[in-house]
Amino acid sequence: MQADPYASAQVRAFVEHDYARVVATVGAATGAPDAAEDAVQEALVTMLADHHEPRNARAWVTTVAINHVRTQQRRRQAERRARDRLAAPEATDSTEVTDRRVSMLSAVAELPPKQRTTVLMHYYLDASIADIADALDVTEGTVKTQLHRGRAALAHLLEEAS
Repeated sequence: MQADPYASAQVRAFVEHDYARVVATVGAATGAPDAAEDAVQEALVTMLADHHEPRNARAWVTTVAINHVRTQQRRRQAERRARDRLAAPEATDSTEVTDRRVSMLSAVAELPPKQRTTVLMHYYLDASIADIADALDVTEGTVKTQLHRGRAALAHLLEEAS
């Protein structure tokens, strides 16, 4: 595969003239200067790999890098919330809480893979319908259908268990 001379020249000019300022800007905009350089590099790779030819590479890379950092931040926050939810809650009867959690996790494990993934992403990772659809490369309607079916199956499974 032959390299695109325009893209190479555009990237070279960007790196020589704008790279450091864009990294600093992304770090300041997101409050994550440690993640900014990786995000800018990821945006440059995307620009080259997808053969983007933006009119303003500096603006395009800045926007893509900021979005990348913010996506990573949201993912970490969702993971943190999920871990907090899975941590043992304070309860008067911890045995009852543990039994309910085990029943729920057992029921979720019995769901078909697509329903299980969708239910876990939505309820344990607090992911939105749109985020799940994007992550699984399906339509939002498919995600809603899988959630509906998953909830119905869980209700049935939990009813049988009680």
